[in-house]
Amino acid sequence: MRRFVPVVLSIALMVPALLRAQTGESVYQFLELPMSTVAASQGGQSVASPVSDLNLVFHNPALLGADLHNQFAVGYLNYIADINAGSAAYAREINANSRWMAGVRYVDYGTMPWTSPSNELLGETTAQDLALTGTYAWTLSPYWQAGGSFNLLYSVLDEYTSAAVAVDLGVYYRSPDKLTSFGMTLMHLGSQIVRYDDTYEAMPWDIRLGLSRKLEHAPLRFNVTAQHLNQRSMTYLNEENLNNLSWSEQLFTRVIGGVDFLPSDNFMLSLGYNYRRVRELGIAQRTFFGGFSAGMMLRIKQMTAAASYARYHAGGNSLQMTLSFNASVFGL
Repeated sequence: MRRFVPVVLSIALMVPALLRAQTGESVYQFLELPMSTVAASQGGQSVASPVSDLNLVFHNPALLGADLHNQFAVGYLNYIADINAGSAAYAREINANSRWMAGVRYVDYGTMPWTSPSNELLGETTAQDLALTGTYAWTLSPYWQAGGSFNLLYSVLDEYTSAAVAVDLGVYYRSPDKLTSFGMTLMHLGSQIVRYDDTYEAMPWDIRLGLSRKLEHAPLRFNVTAQHLNQRSMTYLNEENLNNLSWSEQLFTRVIGGVDFLPSDNFMLSLGYNYRRVRELGIAQRTFFGGFSAGMMLRIKQMTAAASYARYHAGGNSLQMTLSFNASVFGL
């Protein structure tokens, strides 16, 4: 606990300076993509899920628990059109109270037409995003964990490149009966160090809170995550539209929910709903079912396979898959 006090003080001193730097449009929006099928199936974000999933560490560094020692995980997301995203991560225990993880995330936007201002076709161009992540997490008490991630970001848009550094900070609590868990994160705190051009673009920093509760006598667990708590208005809403929203709509644009069905320790089905996604898919033609996502997870010995389905764009659906295993199966 003595080590935790300086960390909290450092965060308190660092956050105001970072907030003053957030001017202009935010960049590196690929960091908002779910890297975990658990998070994807629960609506797109999860900072408090007790599921043993290494990919969840990308959503809350404090979820790097002792149960993830020597775990290796890879993931793939077939996003929109020919846009593809993926991740890979490996975790290892330092001692009984601390652990580290190294991970990578990428997004490949495929090939796009390259045209002149007069719409003359000049050829094709490409774009990619990359994030290298190092995470350290430690146990504060039998019920509390804390963690932090340092991210190196690199982006290529045709002939333009950009680089940045960002920090993720999180805490996680799980009750003694293991039925309730809570998480809180400060995500993407940082700054561009190389700009695309002369314009500074702010990081998409975010404050998130999450709560997970399993029923004591039923195989159901409910999950709620509140995100974008640092924003008064959302990216798809202008100030006029925001003022016309009811208080309940303003709340639900920031809150996503999900439920897990747990018939056994080795199998899980998940269903989530994201109201904000419904609004973003089309104000005039949105449907209630557009915000739903679903997923499953299956464990066989020391290997876990998972898949999720979601609709991120009006033009199509997205399928995400992850595979994780203990490296000891390969003698590591």
